[in-house]
Amino acid sequence: MTLYFAYGSNMDPIQMEQRCPGAVTIGPARLDDHRLVFVWDSPGWGGGVGHVERAPGEHVWGVLWDLTDAHIASLDRYEGVADGVYERDTTVVMQDGAPVEAAIYRALDPRPKDPSARYLNALIRGARAFAVPEEYVARLRSLLP
Repeated sequence: MTLYFAYGSNMDPIQMEQRCPGAVTIGPARLDDHRLVFVWDSPGWGGGVGHVERAPGEHVWGVLWDLTDAHIASLDRYEGVADGVYERDTTVVMQDGAPVEAAIYRALDPRPKDPSARYLNALIRGARAFAVPEEYVARLRSLLP
């Protein structure tokens, strides 16, 4: 099993059930000293998609998942790892006040692009489903066009 920190649309339980059937949710987690930005121009989402960049003093909330090797292979395909869209990396997130090592996907195209409302709604749906703090959900909502 591999722990995976989802900060973008993979927070959405509906989406993750389609991509990784049977994936187990651990709960909300926080990536410190980073901020959420939107990059690339995803044809599937009609706008920018999530990426995290270093930003001392800031944080990004997301959802920690427990995945099988088959789930990771599925996400690698979806995230376009072989095509150079995202890379899978390892990071440390805080979960229930304790540091936890987890896989994370980082976008390789740094060009900023506004996200679509559909993409932001997937983030909001996932954040609310897994009790991400309301202040962070409100920040995501404030980005809606």
